Amino acid sequence: MDTGGGQHGDEPGFPHFTIALLGLVTISAYGAWYYAFGVLLEPILADTKWPEGGLTATFSASAAIGALAAVPAGRLIDRRGSRLAFLTAAGLSAVGLGLASVASSLPVFAVGAVLGGASLQSLGFYHITQATAVRAVPHRPALAIARLTIYGAFSSTVYLPLASYLERRIGWRATMQTLEAGTAAVLLVAAVVIRDRPDAGRQRAPLDLGLVLRSVPARRFLVASALIGLGVGTILVYQVPLMTTAGLPVATAAWMAGARGVAQVSGRIPVARIVARLGARRSIQLAYVAITVGVGVLIVAGRVWVALIYVAVAGFGIGATSPLQGIYADELFERDQLGAAMGVLGMGFGLAGALGPTLVGLLTDLAGSRWWGVAIAVAAGAGAVFQMRPEPDLARVR
Repeated sequence: MDTGGGQHGDEPGFPHFTIALLGLVTISAYGAWYYAFGVLLEPILADTKWPEGGLTATFSASAAIGALAAVPAGRLIDRRGSRLAFLTAAGLSAVGLGLASVASSLPVFAVGAVLGGASLQSLGFYHITQATAVRAVPHRPALAIARLTIYGAFSSTVYLPLASYLERRIGWRATMQTLEAGTAAVLLVAAVVIRDRPDAGRQRAPLDLGLVLRSVPARRFLVASALIGLGVGTILVYQVPLMTTAGLPVATAAWMAGARGVAQVSGRIPVARIVARLGARRSIQLAYVAITVGVGVLIVAGRVWVALIYVAVAGFGIGATSPLQGIYADELFERDQLGAAMGVLGMGFGLAGALGPTLVGLLTDLAGSRWWGVAIAVAAGAGAVFQMRPEPDLARVR
């Protein structure tokens, strides 16, 4: 397949504005809750005295429900395009996160956070924006995905330090309101501007999950995606608390987490060349190795230079994983079912990612240690590397 690499990135007709706008959707959808929560966790705990296990369980519930909803959301854009998805995400996230921001009890906070976080995850994450980008550039899918994920890499870069800055000045409640207002605005603009109309005349059969699971490469990919989701989901919530536990000031840890987002670009700019040299499967395996090694460094990340190793290595791996997931999925699945297929991948990634923070939060309440987060993430990363071992049968799922 055409990897979209190298020399034709500025070819006539490439929809730069559409891809950039999809990048802004991605940045905002991930940033307003998924990334910001890790920064706001400590301030919320200090202000409300709610149990940490309850807060992390709320985050995990939002991730789990968002993951489950990713499959019907993917089918929605396969049939109707992205406009309805973006409009729904804007409305539900504004209501949900707005409610959470004014909550005076954990149950009310949980209801709002789950509604808002799940709507952003199911209707604004990469399984939506990558599938939309591929339809916008059907002749250069890898290029479209690579460009989109370069924009998306700046989500944590922007939102982690921004959330930290705003929280110190206006408090966690106003910070949630400010971040969500910006996200809703971006989603509304995308809904109005992006013309994403699938071929209404073509009859699309629903994605056969049983057929997917009977394909060894697809099955391994689903398992690997879930395992890496467990590791990444754990670390993205706990990277700031882990670095502060190791000895870094909160502001420094937040900036390091943001720098990891910058480092993600190092895994995305060369992705087409890496795929051309290694193939999509081996490229994903390399990215998973980098995540596993980089996360292990967090054990001793109490000094800036050590934290920078985490930033560089884990940033490369996490950055490369996002476009590679889409590129490999485009090899395995029919394109008119790509939204649903990536929804299934997103479901596995999200459900497993939801489990990690819950386990670490409960273990922290019970044992008083957050280092379980590193152990869980490293073990999951090693398992994902193993799942992507060579397999001779690489057939597109039909």
